[in-house]
Amino acid sequence: MAIFGRKKVAAPAGPSNPSNNNDKHPGHAAVLHHLRAEEQADPGVRERLAGAVIFDLACQLLNSERGVRMEDLLAMLASVAGHACIAPFLTRLAVGATPEQLGLTVVKGNDGRYYFFGDPPNRLLVESSDSVISLAFGAAQALGARVTVEMIGDEMAKVAKRVGGPDFETLDLPPEHMTDRPTEWARVFRGKLTEALDLYEVPPMRRACAIGYAIQKAMDAGRDSLDPMMAAQIVLQCATRTAKVTLA
Repeated sequence: MAIFGRKKVAAPAGPSNPSNNNDKHPGHAAVLHHLRAEEQADPGVRERLAGAVIFDLACQLLNSERGVRMEDLLAMLASVAGHACIAPFLTRLAVGATPEQLGLTVVKGNDGRYYFFGDPPNRLLVESSDSVISLAFGAAQALGARVTVEMIGDEMAKVAKRVGGPDFETLDLPPEHMTDRPTEWARVFRGKLTEALDLYEVPPMRRACAIGYAIQKAMDAGRDSLDPMMAAQIVLQCATRTAKVTLA
């Protein structure tokens, strides 16, 4: 597998546009049938397969003549994953559910955007074994990073203090590892990644997890070119921000 890092390198060949692969290929129906059978004994198989597809797709989308920058790959995946933590609840709010019914607290910031807090999105972000941050930190730990629970608490507290302010999306990264705003990554790329998730019929409440598996693959691919602690920080900072705010 190719290596991804700050020094740009060639990306592996990705899949063609998932939307072009749908039911036109009988083999895909067979894959879905196989997934339904397999997930009875292995509940995470659909998310892991979708994560592998999303990793390849993300590499394809970010590939250029200079290759794929590891920091950008992680930021894009983490930002879309963070948004996937609140997307199911935004959908329910749009059809009449109240924040109280969903266990959410909604705050309108001075910037005019709406911010969301509560246990339901936090479970998808960090408070379960296959949440976005749990998967990312597990991968980082396996690669030698000394990640801690305190890192997560500190980051979430920092984000809460910045709600509605001009520095809400400011990432605390060294200049050589800096990347674009998390909401911009999510706004631009969530549609393409959603196509892949739709193709493999990943339920809305499991989509953040699927992208978390893609993040694991990205961290493993870039293990020799980006410090795993820095990789974990990028994922933590990007996902925590997009899991709290609307993109518009």
